[in-house]
Amino acid sequence: MAKIAIDPITRIEGHLRIEVQVDGGAVTDAWSSSTMFRGIELILKGRDPREAWALTQRI
Repeated sequence: MAKIAIDPITRIEGHLRIEVQVDGGAVTDAWSSSTMFRGIELILKGRDPREAWALTQRI
């Protein structure tokens, strides 16, 4: 089982780290961590995912 960390991910506001656990060429688990909380996830919670582009481009 391999664990891959991508840190930092650029081209976003703040800093983002992604960690992925890979087993046999397939992702078995993934985590993300960030230093900045903007609440966009809370705004999108319960909405149709296809609405995300319209809401997030205005934030």
